[in-house]
Order: sequence, then structure tokens, then C-alpha cells
Amino acid sequence: MTLIRANKSLRLLLMLAAVTSMVWALVLLPYGIGVAAPDSPTGRIVSAQATGSTLTIVFAATNLPPGQSIDPASVKVVAGNTTLPSTTNALGASGSLAPTAVLAMDVSGSVAGPRLTAAQGAAKAFVATAPESARIGVVAFADNAGVILRPTTDRPTIQRAIDSLTAKGSTALYDGTLLGLRTTGTQGPRSVIVFSDGADTSSRTPLAQAVATIKQGGATVDAVALGNEPTQLATLGALTKAGRGRVISTTDTAALASAFTSAARDLTNQVTIVANIPPALQGSSVNVQVSAAAAGQSVTDAVFLTLPAAPVPTPTALGQPIPVPQPTGIPLGLWAVLIGALLLVGGIAYLILSASRAQASRESRARRVASRLSIYTLSGRAAAERRSDSDGIATTARNLATRAAAARDFDNVLEGRLERAGLPLRPGEWLLIHLGVTLAAGLVLLLLSGGNLLPALVGVALGAAGPFAFLAVREERRRSAFEAQLPDTLQLLSGSLASGLSLPQAVATLSDDAGEPMSGELRRGLAEARLGKSMEDGLEDIAQRMRSTDFSWVVMAIRIQRQVGGNLAEVIATVAATMRERERLRRQVSALSAEGRLSAWILGALPIVFTVFLVLTRPTYLAPLIQTPIGIGMIILAAILMTAGAIWLAKTVKVEV
Repeated sequence: MTLIRANKSLRLLLMLAAVTSMVWALVLLPYGIGVAAPDSPTGRIVSAQATGSTLTIVFAATNLPPGQSIDPASVKVVAGNTTLPSTTNALGASGSLAPTAVLAMDVSGSVAGPRLTAAQGAAKAFVATAPESARIGVVAFADNAGVILRPTTDRPTIQRAIDSLTAKGSTALYDGTLLGLRTTGTQGPRSVIVFSDGADTSSRTPLAQAVATIKQGGATVDAVALGNEPTQLATLGALTKAGRGRVISTTDTAALASAFTSAARDLTNQVTIVANIPPALQGSSVNVQVSAAAAGQSVTDAVFLTLPAAPVPTPTALGQPIPVPQPTGIPLGLWAVLIGALLLVGGIAYLILSASRAQASRESRARRVASRLSIYTLSGRAAAERRSDSDGIATTARNLATRAAAARDFDNVLEGRLERAGLPLRPGEWLLIHLGVTLAAGLVLLLLSGGNLLPALVGVALGAAGPFAFLAVREERRRSAFEAQLPDTLQLLSGSLASGLSLPQAVATLSDDAGEPMSGELRRGLAEARLGKSMEDGLEDIAQRMRSTDFSWVVMAIRIQRQVGGNLAEVIATVAATMRERERLRRQVSALSAEGRLSAWILGALPIVFTVFLVLTRPTYLAPLIQTPIGIGMIILAAILMTAGAIWLAKTVKVEV
């Protein structure tokens, strides 16, 4: 019974081994597994590169006995059915390419001890056997892969790099092989010699990706396996087949030196072949076969290549002139000429206007009176300090702009906005500045875009909208500052009235102590009262000019007190306390809604900024929007949606207090 059970167990083990072998065969079959090194010499195309009508091939013979090499006179290159004329140079001869080899050494914990010592000795044997012209580098891999030494011909440095190897950790076989592939570079015949005693356990790169990368790398990958585990040999076989190499396996550490020496002899047994590609084969894809005699035997290998097409003769080679592309649109030089002409015409006009106004009469009495009174207005303070008779062209231009604004009844509206913004400018002066900014923005974008008209139009649009946006921001900031100063100002006004001062005296005191914009507005109201207006009307003008509802309530309280009597100081103190609480609440709401307001600005400005960026960098990308009917319709629809979205966002983030 015991014997029967033992036989059943043995059969189960054999079946399990067979199934395991079949699974590994199915998994690794796509990568092509060849692990045994053949005893007979074989040929191998290390690299093949076609440039113009020249084909350069590096051909090697493997498994040659010591002292044997390829016979250069026996080399033959056949592309398809055509034998290509070629010349062959042995390694080290003039015209041959120096090989590059990288030793990818497994330094995981399983290699520690005698195995690592034997691998280091075998690597040194490889260095000693490799040709002197070969550049050799060292890569080590355990938990991770790292470069120990870049490829060099300095043999003592290579020996020291090999001696510095220490073993610990797991095995990142795939990562180490790929790092060795990258370390070989991109020029000349390149080889990676991988040493490992086990399968991969810690690589971040999967096997399929490693195989695909090796196929595209163009370097030969050989492997020296310490051990005969099927999984290990199958994995190394997949890597070496992708790199057109071979696996040399051994279970004896003493045989490692022989395996590395055999790999080094493969570097020595290389020749460089330069073949001429006939015109009939240029531009075609053919199978290129190389054959040669080595050690009394024939070695061959083949590779499928796509040969470059013959160069197309240029018009100069045929004796024809090269056509010069004609520029489209107006060149930048012509724009410079036009701008220079405009400046010249402007200069001549300036001289004519200056001469015509040299004998102009002085201002009329009404104009002088208005000039004297202008010091009491924000718009006239800076203008009153300038001499009106010494700026002929500027005065003429300002007068023209003022008349143009007055013709449309635009001067009153603009003057009110300038007063609220605290800008000491007249409507005519503002219009001139606005026009200059518009033209300058269009001109700057025109020059930056190299004479493209579309960026110039965008610049004109931005220049036209920019001053209005600046004016709106100045108005809002000044009005907000006025509202923030109002509670404290009313508290001081209440105290002044309680101390026995009259309303004009209290306002005069505040105009000296308060800051801008409150002091400027109070001084203006006080000046108007001194010129004949009632104090209540002067303060009401301040409320209307600053669009302050709170200040209007204060003026209303003053009017009621004047008519029915009462304690004005107490009324104003009560109003000040109420406004202070409202201001505190307003600031709290502003802090809580800051994120929403910032989001509204970003969402509103992002499409505009991105459009300007595309206009400056890729104007052709936006050309269909202005050249096709559907594009124009999309612009109109986008403008409508942007406007609706901006209004919606403004209403959403604005909280009335």
C-alpha cells in the first residue's frame, strides 16, 4: 500500500512538473527562447545603418576557437538577389568602428560570497580579453539599477569599478538590462553582457516592455547565467533573443571566466563592412544577408532593412533658379514707412498750427473767470497750474476733443466720472489720452506680430476698453474709501458740533484733519458754500458726486434739523454708530466673498487672455473665426454668452449690505 501511494505521489509530481513547463512555454513563447549556446561558429549582424547610398554593417562571428577570426576577403553582402560591392575592415583597422560593451552585473543578496568573487574575476577576464579599442562600462543591479562606470578605455579604472561591487538585496534584472542598454549610447557597435544567477524579483519594468525596448535599442544583448533554473534561463533567453544575442549558462563558478572570455572574443571577432547601394535598390525594403568564412566554416546572418531613397536633385543642380516665396500681406518694412510718413505729416501740422496761433488773442473775461474758479474743482487744479498760451497744439487738440464731447452731450457724464475718480483732467484731455492709448496699443501689437492686422485690431479693442476699465476701478476705489471714512468723519463732526462749533466751522475743521478723498470733497463743498451755495446744497452735491446713500441720509438729517430743530450732534452720532456697524458688516461680507469674486475675475478674464495669447503666437489658428460665416457666428455667440456669464457672476458674488 505504501509503494502504491509513493507511485501515485511520484506521478503527481511528474504531472505538476509537466504542467509547469507547459505554462512557462506558453508564457515565454512569444519572446522566443533560446538558451543553449551552440558549439559551432555562427554569424551575427551587430548593427546595420544605411545613409544615402552607403550601407555600413558591423558583422561578428561567435563561438570561434581561440586565435581564429573572420577572413575579410570572404565577406559577401547580398541585398535581395543583388550582390553589393563592399569593403571589409577588421577590428582595429582604419575605417572600422570601435565597439562599446557594458557589463550588467547582478549584485543581489544571492550572489554574495564566493559567487560574487567568481563573477568579479570573470568580469576582469572579459576586460583583459576584449580589444584595446573597446569602451567598457559597468552597471550593477540589485533592488535598483545604477551606473558604476560609464564606458571608457581606461582599463585600471574598469578593474577598480569591478572590485567595488558589493552584493545585497533582490534582483532588478529587467531594469539593469535596460540601464545597460542606455549606457552603451547610440553610436557604433554596442553590446550588453548581462550576468545573473536568478529570475527578476524587483524590476519596475515588465518583461514585455523590456523586450520591446531592447528590440528598438539596436544593441546586442548577451547573457551569462549562473545556474540552470528553467525560469531564469527562459527569462534571459527572451531578453537575448530580442537583442540578437545568446545565453551562456553554467552551474560552476569556476566556469564563469570561460563564459565571459567567450563573450569578449565575440567583440574581437568583428568586422566593419561598407557596401554601396545601387540606385535600383534605393528606397526599397530588402532582406540583407552577410556571409563570411571563419575557422574553416561559413557563418551567415540576415536582417530586413528599409534602404533610403535617392536624393531629389535641387533646382540649382539642374541650372534653374530657386523660386523665392512671395510674402503675403503687408511687410513690416512698409508699416515702418507708413508710420514714418504719419509722424512727418503730424510734425508739419504741428508747425502750421503753432504759427497760426502765435498771434491769437488772450482768453476772454469769461474764460479767465472760469480759470480762476477751476482751482476749486478736481478737474481744474492741475490745469490751472499750466500756462495756456504756451501749448498751442495741445490747447487746440484739447479744445477740439472738448467740442466733440460736448456735441454728443458726453462731457457732463465724463466730467462727473473724472471727479468721482479723483483725476485732475478735463473731458477733452481724457479723450486725447484715451485716443493715444488706443492707437499705441494697436501699434505695439502690430509691431510685435510682425505686421499682422488681426493682433492690431485686438490691440485697438484692448486700448479702447482699458482706459474705461481703469476709470471704473478708480471710481470704485475712491467711493469705497469715502464710505470707509464716513463713520469716523461723522463721529468727529458730532464732537465738533457738541463742542459749540457751527456746521461750516465743523466742516472746515474736518477738511483739514481728514484724509483723502474725504478732505478734498469737504473742501470743495465748503468752497461752494462760500461762493453762495447753502451748506446743505454743497454737502448734497458731495453725496451725489460720490453716489453715497449714507451721506445723503446725513444731509437729510441736517436739513430736518434746520427746519424743525433738535440736537444735531446727537443725531449725527447715532447715524455714525449705525454706519460703523454697517461698515463692519460690509467688510465681513467682503472677506467671505473674496474667493467667489476672485473666481469670477479668473473665469471672466481667462478666455480673453487666452485669445490675445493665440492672436500673438498663432494667428492662423484663429483665422477661420473671422474668415468664415460660421466663425463669425461663433464669435457673436461667444460674446453673448460671455456677457451673460459675466453679469451672472457679478450678480452672484455681489452682496448688498
